[in-house]
Formats: sequence, C-alpha cells, structure tokens
Amino acid sequence: MSIFEYDKELEEKKLRKAEYEAGFSEGEKHGHETGFSEGEKYGIECGTFLNSIETAKRMLKLQEFSLEKIAAITGLPLDEVKKLQ
Repeated sequence: MSIFEYDKELEEKKLRKAEYEAGFSEGEKHGHETGFSEGEKYGIECGTFLNSIETAKRMLKLQEFSLEKIAAITGLPLDEVKKLQ
C-alpha cells in the first residue's frame, strides 16, 4: 500500500471494530463468570433451606422435640417451623 492509498477513516473504523469486539468478548466472559458464581450461591442457599425444611419435618414426625428446639437445630425461624405442623 502506498501512502496515497491510506484511508484514515477506514483504518480508524477497523480499529474501533477490533476494540469493540475485544471489549465485548471480555464483558461476555465476565458476565458468564459472575452469573455462574451467583447462580451457584443461590442454588446452595436454596438447597440448604430445603434440607432444613426436610429435617424439621422429620423431627416433627418424631414428636420428641419442641418447636423451639427444632427451630434452633435446623436454623429455621420459629414461624417457619410452626407452618410445617
């Protein structure tokens, strides 16, 4: 390419496009990582809560524990244990 064929606007457009694509790719990667991390955390919290509910149900079925004791052992609020009765 000779100096007479150089198109400054075209070169700047190509540069902006390459920078945009690199930024988009990096942002997409970050978004996926963040989304996965938050989803995993949410899933663990839900699983833990459901496990506590099942434990409370089994304890209620045994009829050997007070509602307060079940709440203390499972970590569930007393109101939640009362709903399970």
